[in-house]
Amino acid sequence: VKWLWFMHRLGLGACLADDMGLGKTIQVIDLLLQLQRELSKVASRRSARKSAPAGGRATSLLVVPASLVGNWKDEFARFAPGVRVFYAHRSECSDEALQRMAQAPARQAADYDAVVTTYGLVRRMSWLTSVAWRLVILDEAQAIKTPSAPQTRAVKKLDAAGRVVLTGTPVENHLGDLWSVFDFCCPGLL
Repeated sequence: VKWLWFMHRLGLGACLADDMGLGKTIQVIDLLLQLQRELSKVASRRSARKSAPAGGRATSLLVVPASLVGNWKDEFARFAPGVRVFYAHRSECSDEALQRMAQAPARQAADYDAVVTTYGLVRRMSWLTSVAWRLVILDEAQAIKTPSAPQTRAVKKLDAAGRVVLTGTPVENHLGDLWSVFDFCCPGLL
């Protein structure tokens, strides 16, 4: 977690390529808690000085396989119940809630610390690319191993101040898989 925080503070992308079960989800939740605490400190200092709030990115986006939305919901409830999360997926919210978010995405997303959605919905919900995200986190990032795939191209259009990828298999078939994942988290590095 200290390393993730260090990378974030430097403005660098990070890749957690640990095996399944070693706590990638919990590490990211802890990182989001640290970001939340940092924003609270900044807001307290501003209110003490009575200065106007600065604009900026406060909400993070998590892109996960549809089969893991429920797992992320359970983990947030268990380890970080104070993190305000919007689940942008029809299994977790109504069509009306998704429509409200799509109509004013930046304003609506500002009410949350994190938005959780799926790779498929990133391709279909264009409003996700209109928000300036604080952090974009990809779970099971091998989902973007093919650079020309529609979901890879859609994910790479997201505007983020920082990027983190989580994967137990950064290379499934060949080194090109790793290149595509790093092209997202650290554009231009490789």
